[in-house]
Amino acid sequence: MSNNQIQTPGLLPTGGSMEGAAAGAPSVVTDPVTVVVQEALLAEVQPLFGPASPQPELSGTGFTYRHNWGGRHGQLRLQLNWADVNPRSRVFVSIAEGNGFGPDAGKFIGGARYTVHNVAPRPGGVDIWVNIEWPSDILLYADYLVVNPPATIRTVQVTVQRHSSVALSDADADRILNDMGTVLQSGDSPADTPTAVRFVRNGPVQVLPANVAGTIQTEAQWNTLMSAGTGVKVVGAIQWCGGPGGSIIGCAPVGNPTVNLAVVRFTANQEGILWVHEYGHNAGNPHRTDDTRAIMYPSIGPDHNVVNATESGRYLSGPVAVTGAVMAAACSLGVAVQPPKDVREFVSQHWIQGIPYQAASQYTEEDAKLLLEWLVKEPEKHEEFLPEIVTTLGFIGSEAAVKPLIDFVQQPRATRAIFKAKHAALIHLGDLANKSGSKDALEFLTKVATDKEAAKSMAGPRAVIAAAEAAVAGVVAPTVEVLGAELAVSATFGLALAGTAEAEGTIQRLATAPDAFASVKEAAVEAAQIAGTVRARGQKEYYLMKCEGKQQP
Repeated sequence: MSNNQIQTPGLLPTGGSMEGAAAGAPSVVTDPVTVVVQEALLAEVQPLFGPASPQPELSGTGFTYRHNWGGRHGQLRLQLNWADVNPRSRVFVSIAEGNGFGPDAGKFIGGARYTVHNVAPRPGGVDIWVNIEWPSDILLYADYLVVNPPATIRTVQVTVQRHSSVALSDADADRILNDMGTVLQSGDSPADTPTAVRFVRNGPVQVLPANVAGTIQTEAQWNTLMSAGTGVKVVGAIQWCGGPGGSIIGCAPVGNPTVNLAVVRFTANQEGILWVHEYGHNAGNPHRTDDTRAIMYPSIGPDHNVVNATESGRYLSGPVAVTGAVMAAACSLGVAVQPPKDVREFVSQHWIQGIPYQAASQYTEEDAKLLLEWLVKEPEKHEEFLPEIVTTLGFIGSEAAVKPLIDFVQQPRATRAIFKAKHAALIHLGDLANKSGSKDALEFLTKVATDKEAAKSMAGPRAVIAAAEAAVAGVVAPTVEVLGAELAVSATFGLALAGTAEAEGTIQRLATAPDAFASVKEAAVEAAQIAGTVRARGQKEYYLMKCEGKQQP
């Protein structure tokens, strides 16, 4: 900071002059003053920085600066703007009458008493309250010594658990936890608040209890997962977060007494962002849409690493001592941020808690044609985003998408991404049927939900691939029975979202059907409640209620 740079004081009491006023004649000693001279005891002088014995008294980064405040007198509050100063800074200030030849010429003791009353560091500067006992303006030089101590890193110990079907080593967990800290600690832009939190693994990665489902599809399964101890819980798939959804990669309560969140395995360079996003929910951070690079933005990306001051404070405080509702899909997105004009851009990103209905439902029949081009003609090229594509088709509600979606579910290809997209298609065919009134969609959903053999047949190709993947990874493979039941549950929720009396009747019969999958019977209880809400309130109102955690009619 230049010695010639003069900052305007925030408060000039009566008798104070404006910045830059010329100083009067130097003060002259008129009253007798006792002068005391002593030598410094060099053996007792402690260095501030650098190698020394004993250790330096202060550590961190330090700065010194002399500021010329110009001609002043009386009581003054002087506010110096200085970007290197923050509330944690240790700031020491001395003031005296200045030599008229400039700051480098030094200070001297004249007849005026200069007193520093208070020193208050703040973000981006330091304020001082001084008194110059002299009737007219005389030069004021202030020397500032600033020491910024090393940041104290808050360490969060995190228990990590995985489903038996999911591969996650201790080394994997350590990498992701380290990435969480790196994302928070870095100040990547002026809008990003560096946050001194690091995450370390609490013991080896554990296997979740056997009663926890590998694919979370119902509120009951979610509650079982959340009750299985604490920590980060990595499951095979998440299809419930405040309600059914087909493209979810993470879910957590907004506010939780401990770390307790669910995620799936994800792209390696973004898993840390995914975990720290969900941990942010535990700490009380909701989604925000004013910065697309925010960690708490509803979608994920490699550059989503910005934390504002409020979020930083919550990350530093950690999980809050209350339990909140889960953060459902980005409910306000359609109002707060207009979705991209090109629907292909919209679906080419991963929405952490699922595709936001309020945004996706704004697209039209013409947009559906663009997505069907991708789904039908080049699915391999867009495989990563197939769950987002089929979900958005469901929300648009074009009847032209019914047959392509049914064909997609029935096709034999069954990679992990494609199988996840098949679940999304089954769930959101219900939304499509709600808008279009498609009988074909309802008949197909009824078949998958009620016909165990049909569901297992559709799950067969995935069971074969999953067994091979599990053998390589050294984990437990889901059986065709489990995978078939999962498809049937998704179809059951599809029926619930259709919002017809016929679909609701099918769901009610499934709840007690002796030949239905056990998980379908369980899901049918929740699905019946959703069906009642959709029929009574309509599709749009249902999704608004889902955002608020209210799903009952």
